[in-house]
Amino acid sequence: MHDAVHPRGRQQKRARKASSPVGVAALALGVLAGIGGFLDTGGVITAVSAGARFDFALLWTVVFGLVGFSVFAEMSGRVAVSSSQPTYEVIRTRLGPRLGAIPLVANVVVHVLVLAVDLIGMSLALQLLTGVPYRVWVPIVAVALASALWFLSFSKVDTAAALAGLTMLVMIAAMAALAPDWQRVGISLVHPQLKASYSIPTYLFATASLVGSFMTPYQFDFYSSGAIEEGWTGRDLRKNRIVAVIGTIVGAALTLAVMGAGAKALYPYAHAVDSIKAAAAPAVKAFGEIGFVVFVIGVFSVSLAACVELCLSGGYGVAQYFGWEWGKSGSPRSAPMFNAIILIMIAVAAVIDLSGIDPIQFAVITMAFGAAALPFTFGPLLLVANDRQFMGKLRNTLPINIVAGIVLTVLAAITIATIPLLVITGGNF
Repeated sequence: MHDAVHPRGRQQKRARKASSPVGVAALALGVLAGIGGFLDTGGVITAVSAGARFDFALLWTVVFGLVGFSVFAEMSGRVAVSSSQPTYEVIRTRLGPRLGAIPLVANVVVHVLVLAVDLIGMSLALQLLTGVPYRVWVPIVAVALASALWFLSFSKVDTAAALAGLTMLVMIAAMAALAPDWQRVGISLVHPQLKASYSIPTYLFATASLVGSFMTPYQFDFYSSGAIEEGWTGRDLRKNRIVAVIGTIVGAALTLAVMGAGAKALYPYAHAVDSIKAAAAPAVKAFGEIGFVVFVIGVFSVSLAACVELCLSGGYGVAQYFGWEWGKSGSPRSAPMFNAIILIMIAVAAVIDLSGIDPIQFAVITMAFGAAALPFTFGPLLLVANDRQFMGKLRNTLPINIVAGIVLTVLAAITIATIPLLVITGGNF
């Protein structure tokens, strides 16, 4: 295990913190990764749609996401903490530049597509709150996001976005107010109850979209790089485990509430949930107009949290791979290429949003493609985490490898099935 300061990130030149209990900044990092991982515009739409079309039959995917996310988040944090080196530099070093470029390219493409989904989600939320068309809001939101990421430090962006994302707690209250059969909810978490009327291809496509919305790769790049930004060392491995688990539980609980409330308020729903307004139905049924407003603010907030993660994660990945300065702890001039990548990603995502795409269908399809790209990140990460020479005593244990192997196998199956399911279902469920 190495505690040496890595020379390429100016943010790492800060004095390392002594071993300490889990603090606000660390919890914010984990909560933001967890919320951004499970819930954003695509995650909300997909979760409500899943409940509306399949009742509680897809709740088990939240458990799968909880286990998979927490295991790989802890693993990515441990790899970063054990070496004081960022994820993509480690992957490039251990796999070589050619193989290391595969997960980088796959992830950057997914990052930009998901960023486009979340920019349009914030814009649609503002349209519902103000009546101004979302296409007017897209460039405004893009400029505001770019300005915040340019001028604000990592800790401020991290903590503010995590707190904003907690507005989606309204869905936990909505699910409680709608009073589902809690025994059936509990059973569905471990044993999906399929009905003869369900279309199996549609059910499988919904599964792929949900898993993609839960575990898109950017959270892990963001989490591991954020750990280095916060100055974590080998003495913070316990903190890493606690934060990874707490953040994941928060994200999973919110997603479970969104899906469960969607099932209770809308099932059986014959049409696609084709707007944020339609997705707000559970909150409206529980709390009326106030529920609608808080829900829309919540969608805006979790989408903002995801945008922060996506932009930073994309900048981290590219800059780390090429050995450029990176990080938000210094001024933008201290890491010019890192910040330039962020601005380019925002600009490309805004252009996609203004091209006339169907925002909701685009969100669902992007979530499925996100799932298809996951093995390209998790495979290399699992290899590095088992590298005896690199990780030493901190390499994966057998139980972690068993769980990670099962998760990776499921993700590989989703990768193979995504395109055929997309063709069969037309990208809808």
